[in-house]
Amino acid sequence: MIKQFIKKLIQYYIDLIVSWYRQWKTRVNIDDEIKKFHEELDQKNKPIIREVGKFGDKDWSISIGDEN
Repeated sequence: MIKQFIKKLIQYYIDLIVSWYRQWKTRVNIDDEIKKFHEELDQKNKPIIREVGKFGDKDWSISIGDEN
């Protein structure tokens, strides 16, 4: 009887640890995906600044925009 109780108690704590580990792993994966999403979003929104010639010259120009 006591052996069954101890066996069930051990199984309960093992299940609890496994459940906690799954939740922790899920949170870590979600956090990583959020970081990747934000990095991709930051890279897409940065405009390209292209300067042609030197400032003050006749043919000087600057363009700000996408790569296309």
